[in-house]
Amino acid sequence: MTHKPTIFTGGYNLDGAIKWVEEVEIVFEAMGCTEESKTTLGAYVLRE
Repeated sequence: MTHKPTIFTGGYNLDGAIKWVEEVEIVFEAMGCTEESKTTLGAYVLRE
């Protein structure tokens, strides 16, 4: 969480969702996350 991933709260905002995924993938890559960790951390920063 020190990389401060964006929390997605966009509901049905397709452009916002795409931007969020791209930002979170950059954080995952920097952290060297496993696929399992990506799922856990992705769910943590996903809202609504």
